[in-house]
Amino acid sequence: MNKAKVSILVSGMMSIFTAVYPALAENWVYMGKADTGEDISVDADSIYAGKEGKRFIYTIGNETLHAAANCNNNTWYVLEYDTTYSPQSNATQQMLVYVCQY
Repeated sequence: MNKAKVSILVSGMMSIFTAVYPALAENWVYMGKADTGEDISVDADSIYAGKEGKRFIYTIGNETLHAAANCNNNTWYVLEYDTTYSPQSNATQQMLVYVCQY
């Protein structure tokens, strides 16, 4: 395969990848400590409006989680755990405020 075809193929694949994963870059913003004492950060580049709310990626301690914020209920749903949470600390409340402002 010549270089031009490879370049077009790679470009097309990256376009598909970018559409499926809209936030490839990471821009971590520290929110504070959870009630468990673990640090919480939000990837600002991952926030976007989805049909189930504001979608975002965050870390708590060493764990990275995919979530959807329900800004009207002040809750968020974690996909990995199939569980809805409400803020139990200043950091998780700050996380929701931050995500919902986008």
